[in-house]
Amino acid sequence: MRTVLVILTVVALSMTAFAGSARVSLQQDEVTIDLQQYGAPLSVADVLICIDIDANPGFADLSMRYADAFTFAGAATFAFASVEITSGTINFPPDVTADNYPVVVVLTSENWWDVPQNIDPADEAVLASYLDTGGNLLFVGQDYMWGSHPEMGPCSGFPYDYLGMDVCSQDVIWAPETATVSGSAGGLFEGDSFYLDSALVFLNNTFFPDVATPTATADYLLYYDDAAQDGIAICNETETFKTVWAGIEISAAADTDFNHMIEVIYDWFLSSTAVEETTWGSIKADYR
Repeated sequence: MRTVLVILTVVALSMTAFAGSARVSLQQDEVTIDLQQYGAPLSVADVLICIDIDANPGFADLSMRYADAFTFAGAATFAFASVEITSGTINFPPDVTADNYPVVVVLTSENWWDVPQNIDPADEAVLASYLDTGGNLLFVGQDYMWGSHPEMGPCSGFPYDYLGMDVCSQDVIWAPETATVSGSAGGLFEGDSFYLDSALVFLNNTFFPDVATPTATADYLLYYDDAAQDGIAICNETETFKTVWAGIEISAAADTDFNHMIEVIYDWFLSSTAVEETTWGSIKADYR
Protein backbone atom coordinates (compact mmCIF):
# COMPACT_ATOMS: atom_id res chain seq x y z
CA MET A 1 0.00 0.00 0.00
CA ARG A 2 1.41 3.38 -1.00
CA THR A 3 2.14 5.93 1.68
CA VAL A 4 3.47 9.44 1.87
CA LEU A 5 5.34 11.21 4.65
CA VAL A 6 4.02 14.58 5.78
CA ILE A 7 4.86 16.87 8.70
CA LEU A 8 2.39 17.10 11.54
CA THR A 9 2.76 20.90 11.54
CA VAL A 10 1.54 21.11 7.94
CA VAL A 11 -2.01 20.31 8.92
CA ALA A 12 -3.40 23.33 7.08
CA LEU A 13 -2.88 21.60 3.74
CA SER A 14 -5.92 19.80 2.43
CA MET A 15 -5.36 16.06 2.08
CA THR A 16 -6.78 16.24 -1.43
CA ALA A 17 -3.66 18.14 -2.43
CA PHE A 18 -1.59 14.99 -2.17
CA ALA A 19 -2.40 13.54 -5.57
CA GLY A 20 0.87 11.71 -6.24
CA SER A 21 2.52 8.49 -5.24
CA ALA A 22 6.03 9.63 -4.30
CA ARG A 23 7.27 10.23 -0.76
CA VAL A 24 7.83 13.64 0.80
CA SER A 25 10.58 13.61 3.40
CA LEU A 26 11.23 16.70 5.52
CA GLN A 27 13.72 17.39 8.31
CA GLN A 28 11.32 17.26 11.27
CA ASP A 29 9.35 14.68 13.22
CA GLU A 30 7.29 12.79 10.72
CA VAL A 31 4.15 10.71 10.65
CA THR A 32 3.22 8.20 7.97
CA ILE A 33 -0.28 8.70 6.60
CA ASP A 34 -1.99 6.17 4.37
CA LEU A 35 -3.48 8.22 1.53
CA GLN A 36 -5.92 5.51 0.57
CA GLN A 37 -7.39 5.68 4.08
CA TYR A 38 -8.37 9.30 3.43
CA GLY A 39 -9.60 8.69 -0.10
CA ALA A 40 -6.97 10.99 -1.63
CA PRO A 41 -6.31 10.33 -5.33
CA LEU A 42 -3.07 8.62 -6.32
CA SER A 43 -1.62 9.13 -9.78
CA VAL A 44 -1.56 6.06 -11.99
CA ALA A 45 1.92 7.08 -13.15
CA ASP A 46 4.12 10.14 -12.81
CA VAL A 47 4.63 10.19 -16.59
CA LEU A 48 2.60 8.74 -19.48
CA ILE A 49 4.74 8.27 -22.61
CA CYS A 50 2.92 7.91 -25.93
CA ILE A 51 4.51 7.19 -29.30
CA ASP A 52 2.99 7.30 -32.77
CA ILE A 53 5.22 5.69 -35.38
CA ASP A 54 2.62 3.53 -37.13
CA ALA A 55 3.18 5.21 -40.52
CA ASN A 56 6.75 3.93 -40.53
CA PRO A 57 6.96 0.61 -38.69
CA GLY A 58 10.46 -0.43 -37.73
CA PHE A 59 11.67 3.11 -37.07
CA ALA A 60 13.03 4.36 -33.78
CA ASP A 61 10.94 3.97 -30.63
CA LEU A 62 12.44 6.43 -28.14
CA SER A 63 10.04 5.72 -25.28
CA MET A 64 12.63 4.18 -22.98
CA ARG A 65 15.18 6.91 -23.68
CA TYR A 66 12.64 9.43 -22.41
CA ALA A 67 11.72 7.21 -19.45
CA ASP A 68 15.38 7.03 -18.45
CA ALA A 69 15.71 10.82 -18.63
CA PHE A 70 12.54 11.40 -16.58
CA THR A 71 13.82 8.88 -14.03
CA PHE A 72 16.98 10.97 -13.75
CA ALA A 73 14.74 14.01 -13.25
CA GLY A 74 12.89 12.36 -10.36
CA ALA A 75 9.90 10.54 -11.88
CA ALA A 76 9.26 7.16 -10.29
CA THR A 77 6.43 5.52 -12.24
CA PHE A 78 5.60 5.33 -15.95
CA ALA A 79 2.84 4.22 -18.27
CA PHE A 80 3.15 3.73 -22.02
CA ALA A 81 0.77 3.99 -24.97
CA SER A 82 1.25 3.57 -28.71
CA VAL A 83 -0.54 3.17 -32.01
CA GLU A 84 -1.75 -0.38 -32.56
CA ILE A 85 -2.78 -0.25 -36.24
CA THR A 86 -1.56 1.73 -39.24
CA SER A 87 -3.29 5.12 -39.42
CA GLY A 88 -4.88 4.41 -36.05
CA THR A 89 -5.13 6.68 -33.06
CA ILE A 90 -2.89 6.40 -30.02
CA ASN A 91 -4.06 3.68 -27.67
CA PHE A 92 -4.45 6.03 -24.71
CA PRO A 93 -5.27 4.47 -21.34
CA PRO A 94 -8.69 5.25 -19.92
CA ASP A 95 -9.27 8.47 -17.99
CA VAL A 96 -6.25 10.50 -19.08
CA THR A 97 -6.42 13.32 -16.53
CA ALA A 98 -3.85 15.39 -14.67
CA ASP A 99 -4.64 13.53 -11.44
CA ASN A 100 -3.84 10.21 -13.09
CA TYR A 101 -0.89 11.39 -15.21
CA PRO A 102 0.71 14.66 -14.06
CA VAL A 103 2.92 14.68 -17.18
CA VAL A 104 2.19 13.29 -20.65
CA VAL A 105 4.85 12.90 -23.34
CA VAL A 106 3.95 12.44 -27.03
CA LEU A 107 6.60 11.38 -29.55
CA THR A 108 6.37 11.00 -33.32
CA SER A 109 10.04 10.09 -33.79
CA GLU A 110 10.77 9.14 -37.43
CA ASN A 111 7.11 9.15 -38.46
CA TRP A 112 7.23 11.39 -41.54
CA TRP A 113 4.79 12.48 -44.24
CA ASP A 114 1.14 13.37 -44.21
CA VAL A 115 -0.42 10.08 -45.36
CA PRO A 116 -0.89 8.27 -43.13
CA GLN A 117 -0.62 11.10 -40.65
CA ASN A 118 0.89 10.59 -37.22
CA ILE A 119 -1.24 12.51 -34.71
CA ASP A 120 -4.87 12.64 -35.84
CA PRO A 121 -7.84 14.76 -34.65
CA ALA A 122 -8.94 12.09 -32.18
CA ASP A 123 -5.49 12.15 -30.55
CA GLU A 124 -5.58 15.94 -30.34
CA ALA A 125 -9.04 15.79 -28.74
CA VAL A 126 -7.78 13.46 -25.99
CA LEU A 127 -4.74 15.66 -25.36
CA ALA A 128 -6.87 18.83 -25.28
CA SER A 129 -9.25 17.23 -22.78
CA TYR A 130 -6.26 16.14 -20.68
CA LEU A 131 -4.76 19.63 -20.64
CA ASP A 132 -8.13 21.10 -19.67
CA THR A 133 -7.86 19.08 -16.43
CA GLY A 134 -4.61 20.87 -15.56
CA GLY A 135 -2.08 18.61 -17.24
CA ASN A 136 1.46 19.09 -18.54
CA LEU A 137 2.40 17.99 -22.05
CA LEU A 138 5.79 17.51 -23.73
CA PHE A 139 5.16 17.08 -27.45
CA VAL A 140 8.20 16.15 -29.57
CA GLY A 141 7.11 15.79 -33.17
CA GLN A 142 9.32 16.86 -36.05
CA ASP A 143 6.71 16.14 -38.71
CA TYR A 144 3.64 16.38 -36.51
CA MET A 145 2.53 19.59 -38.18
CA TRP A 146 3.10 18.29 -41.72
CA GLY A 147 1.22 15.10 -40.94
CA SER A 148 -1.71 16.67 -39.08
CA HIS A 149 -1.82 20.27 -40.37
CA PRO A 150 -0.12 20.21 -43.80
CA GLU A 151 -1.38 23.67 -44.69
CA MET A 152 1.31 24.99 -42.30
CA GLY A 153 1.67 28.79 -42.02
CA PRO A 154 -0.68 30.42 -39.46
CA CYS A 155 -1.75 27.84 -36.89
CA SER A 156 -5.20 27.20 -35.44
CA GLY A 157 -6.95 24.58 -33.33
CA PHE A 158 -4.83 22.38 -31.08
CA PRO A 159 -1.38 23.69 -32.16
CA TYR A 160 -2.46 27.28 -31.53
CA ASP A 161 -4.74 26.87 -28.51
CA TYR A 162 -2.68 24.34 -26.57
CA LEU A 163 0.87 24.17 -27.94
CA GLY A 164 1.22 27.94 -28.28
CA MET A 165 2.27 27.86 -31.95
CA ASP A 166 1.34 30.97 -33.92
CA VAL A 167 3.01 30.46 -37.30
CA CYS A 168 4.78 27.24 -38.27
CA SER A 169 7.30 26.68 -41.08
CA GLN A 170 8.10 23.29 -42.60
CA ASP A 171 11.60 21.83 -42.97
CA VAL A 172 13.44 25.09 -42.37
CA ILE A 173 16.80 23.35 -42.66
CA TRP A 174 16.53 20.42 -45.03
CA ALA A 175 17.73 17.11 -43.60
CA PRO A 176 20.87 18.05 -41.66
CA GLU A 177 22.55 15.17 -39.88
CA THR A 178 23.42 17.41 -36.95
CA ALA A 179 22.09 20.64 -35.47
CA THR A 180 22.88 23.00 -32.62
CA VAL A 181 20.03 24.55 -30.61
CA SER A 182 20.34 27.25 -27.96
CA GLY A 183 18.19 28.54 -25.13
CA SER A 184 16.24 31.76 -25.59
CA ALA A 185 17.05 34.83 -23.50
CA GLY A 186 15.15 34.79 -20.22
CA GLY A 187 13.90 31.27 -20.86
CA LEU A 188 14.35 27.94 -19.13
CA PHE A 189 17.52 27.20 -21.12
CA GLU A 190 19.09 30.66 -21.19
CA GLY A 191 22.85 30.26 -21.59
CA ASP A 192 22.55 26.61 -22.69
CA SER A 193 23.52 25.22 -26.08
CA PHE A 194 22.91 21.63 -27.18
CA TYR A 195 24.48 19.67 -30.03
CA LEU A 196 22.06 17.19 -31.62
CA ASP A 197 23.15 14.21 -33.70
CA SER A 198 20.42 12.26 -35.53
CA ALA A 199 22.62 9.15 -35.62
CA LEU A 200 22.22 8.85 -31.83
CA VAL A 201 18.50 8.14 -32.08
CA PHE A 202 17.28 7.56 -35.63
CA LEU A 203 17.52 4.35 -37.62
CA ASN A 204 16.68 5.58 -41.11
CA ASN A 205 16.51 9.39 -41.26
CA THR A 206 18.30 12.61 -40.53
CA PHE A 207 16.52 15.69 -39.19
CA PHE A 208 13.49 17.16 -41.00
CA PRO A 209 12.59 19.81 -38.39
CA ASP A 210 9.90 22.48 -38.20
CA VAL A 211 10.08 25.85 -36.46
CA ALA A 212 7.37 28.12 -35.09
CA THR A 213 6.70 31.52 -33.57
CA PRO A 214 4.82 31.66 -30.23
CA THR A 215 1.34 32.91 -29.43
CA ALA A 216 0.64 35.58 -26.80
CA THR A 217 0.56 32.99 -23.97
CA ALA A 218 3.69 31.18 -25.17
CA ASP A 219 7.38 31.93 -25.56
CA TYR A 220 10.47 30.67 -27.34
CA LEU A 221 12.29 27.85 -25.55
CA LEU A 222 15.04 26.83 -28.00
CA TYR A 223 16.34 28.42 -31.20
CA TYR A 224 18.25 27.12 -34.15
CA ASP A 225 21.61 28.82 -34.18
CA ASP A 226 21.24 29.17 -37.96
CA ALA A 227 17.70 30.56 -37.79
CA ALA A 228 17.70 32.87 -34.79
CA GLN A 229 14.26 34.33 -35.51
CA ASP A 230 12.50 30.98 -35.35
CA GLY A 231 11.83 28.70 -32.43
CA ILE A 232 12.69 25.03 -32.64
CA ALA A 233 10.84 24.61 -29.33
CA ILE A 234 7.97 26.61 -27.81
CA CYS A 235 6.76 26.61 -24.19
CA ASN A 236 3.20 27.60 -23.40
CA GLU A 237 1.69 28.33 -19.98
CA THR A 238 -1.90 29.23 -19.13
CA GLU A 239 -3.80 29.31 -15.86
CA THR A 240 -4.78 25.70 -16.51
CA PHE A 241 -1.89 23.84 -18.19
CA LYS A 242 1.71 23.90 -19.42
CA THR A 243 3.06 22.55 -22.71
CA VAL A 244 6.37 22.23 -24.51
CA TRP A 245 6.47 21.58 -28.26
CA ALA A 246 9.74 20.70 -30.00
CA GLY A 247 10.09 20.58 -33.77
CA ILE A 248 13.27 18.53 -33.59
CA GLU A 249 14.11 15.35 -31.69
CA ILE A 250 15.71 16.69 -28.51
CA SER A 251 16.76 13.22 -27.35
CA ALA A 252 19.41 13.37 -30.08
CA ALA A 253 21.54 15.26 -27.54
CA ALA A 254 24.22 13.48 -25.56
CA ASP A 255 22.92 11.74 -22.42
CA THR A 256 24.11 14.44 -20.02
CA ASP A 257 22.54 17.26 -22.06
CA PHE A 258 19.30 15.36 -22.69
CA ASN A 259 18.94 14.53 -19.00
CA HIS A 260 19.46 18.20 -18.21
CA MET A 261 16.78 19.28 -20.71
CA ILE A 262 14.22 16.85 -19.32
CA GLU A 263 15.05 17.75 -15.72
CA VAL A 264 14.50 21.46 -16.42
CA ILE A 265 11.24 20.81 -18.27
CA TYR A 266 9.98 18.39 -15.60
CA ASP A 267 10.74 20.82 -12.78
CA TRP A 268 8.94 23.59 -14.68
CA PHE A 269 5.93 21.36 -15.27
CA LEU A 270 5.65 20.51 -11.58
CA SER A 271 6.25 24.02 -10.25
CA SER A 272 3.25 26.03 -9.16
CA THR A 273 2.28 29.47 -10.39
CA ALA A 274 0.57 32.34 -8.63
CA VAL A 275 -2.78 31.46 -10.20
CA GLU A 276 -2.71 27.76 -9.33
CA GLU A 277 -4.06 26.05 -6.27
CA THR A 278 -1.67 23.85 -4.30
CA THR A 279 -1.06 20.60 -6.19
CA TRP A 280 0.89 17.44 -5.57
CA GLY A 281 3.17 18.45 -8.43
CA SER A 282 4.22 21.64 -6.68
CA ILE A 283 4.74 19.82 -3.39
CA LYS A 284 6.91 17.16 -5.03
CA ALA A 285 8.92 19.80 -6.88
CA ASP A 286 9.58 21.68 -3.64
CA TYR A 287 10.54 18.75 -1.43
CA ARG A 288 11.82 15.84 -3.51
